[in-house]
Amino acid sequence: PQLFERASSKWWNPKFDSNNLEEACMERCFPQTQRRFRYALFYIGVACLLWGIYFGIHMREKLMVFMVPALCFLLVCVVFFVFTFTKTYARHYVWTSLVLTLLVFALTLALQFQALKPISGSGDMPNQTAPADPTDTCLSQVGSFSMCIEVLLLLYTVMHLPLYLSLFLGLSYSVLFETFGYHFRDENCFTPLGAGAVYWELLSKAFLHICIHAIGIHLFIMSEVRSRSTFLKVGQSIMHGKDLEVEKALKERMIHSVMPRIIADDLMKQGDDESENSIKRHSTSSPKNRKKKPSIQKTPIIFRPFKMQQIEQVSILFADIVGFTKMSANKSAHALVGLLNDLFGRFDRLCEDTKCEKISTLGDCYYCVAGCPEPRADHAYCCIEMGLGMIKAIEQFCQEKKEMVNMRVGVHTGTVLCGILGMRRFKFDVWSNDVNLANLMEQLGVAGKVHISEATAKYLDDRYEMEDGKVIERVGQSVVADQLKGLKTYLISGQKVKEPHCSCSQALLPGLESGDGARIQGASSAENASDSTKTLKHVDKPK
Repeated sequence: PQLFERASSKWWNPKFDSNNLEEACMERCFPQTQRRFRYALFYIGVACLLWGIYFGIHMREKLMVFMVPALCFLLVCVVFFVFTFTKTYARHYVWTSLVLTLLVFALTLALQFQALKPISGSGDMPNQTAPADPTDTCLSQVGSFSMCIEVLLLLYTVMHLPLYLSLFLGLSYSVLFETFGYHFRDENCFTPLGAGAVYWELLSKAFLHICIHAIGIHLFIMSEVRSRSTFLKVGQSIMHGKDLEVEKALKERMIHSVMPRIIADDLMKQGDDESENSIKRHSTSSPKNRKKKPSIQKTPIIFRPFKMQQIEQVSILFADIVGFTKMSANKSAHALVGLLNDLFGRFDRLCEDTKCEKISTLGDCYYCVAGCPEPRADHAYCCIEMGLGMIKAIEQFCQEKKEMVNMRVGVHTGTVLCGILGMRRFKFDVWSNDVNLANLMEQLGVAGKVHISEATAKYLDDRYEMEDGKVIERVGQSVVADQLKGLKTYLISGQKVKEPHCSCSQALLPGLESGDGARIQGASSAENASDSTKTLKHVDKPK
């Protein structure tokens, strides 16, 4: 079976099947490797300190033989511990572990040389001289073998050497340990065994060593598997988290592109609340939390909570492309949609710069508002600057695309109802008679100028070139709707001065001057009047 996801085929040497993944894992897991090596140094240092204290108390006459080596190795551990905080250790941590392993091997194997002097004897035993106090110089078989087990487990668990090297060093250490231990065995410390018992002892010790190596290899492999599996899962979790952040940002961007931010934030907050309530309902509907159903069931809410807001002092702008029919006569649908996308993209950027809120596009008609849903004092100026900027933008469009079109813009100020209707494919919109009146202002406007109502003009000062709208003189008494009769209107062609007076006009397209919109007015005035007459024939008169 596969040890972990993306594992290589070599189960005895757990690695990723990708060198890039393996290098990244080694880099990320280095702090853990460094910490384990420090634990090993701490353990060995404490052991040396305890042995030094023990030898200093019980073997004062042989301090140079036992206590001094232990304390010297403690000093070596301190030096290695300090070395782990350097950058050199990060580049050569494998060699550092190898050097420490060899030093530990040398120190523990030196304890196997217990027969320091020949012991005199007779019979089959060689000539030997027994020490004065055997307990001062001998290490029991259990203590000796326990020390061997500790060294082997340290090798496989915390030294973090390659598996092949660890196995070679471990087997070599086991062979040398038992060879030295048997060859230099002091018969004053260990009971002599018969010839047959020696072989059984060696066989049993060999079996124990094999078991220790098997346990060490298992711990080594499982440690490598856990570290790589954890690394991969953490990496996947981070990637999924970033993907979720990207998806969330994309969702918020899409929602903010179809409705104002304040409305979008409110909708998303409602969605989060509904999700939390759904989780709570699911948890309470479990068998443990299930209660007796009431006799009268609550009617479920089919639609989300309906919210509609009435806002006063809102300026509404409608704009229509004059000459669109002629422009679309000799173009394919694909080319025409591309031109509209280019033009409306310029309008969208202009709408953002002038602090207006885009509502929608209807064919070649573009409309937006200012002062809704967030009220602002300069709403009328924002719409006027938006209209003048649209006229300038379409002039630039005509110069680039070699077309002959113009903009007819109408602005009116009044009260609107704003909100969102429906559950699916909904959008933010505004409704009121003032919205309809703004639409009529656009239909009765003049190409290249901004047609405003008297209500809008009240919020403006004398910074603009303003003239009488003369709606009746231009389109006729019979064409004008009843709701426009007696209404004073004005036409704005540009600013009197070049310096902007409001914050929204500071971000307009460069080069907007007084009278810019009238340069191509003559080419489209005839079509403008024709379009106005045709449009108003379909306007129902109020009963």
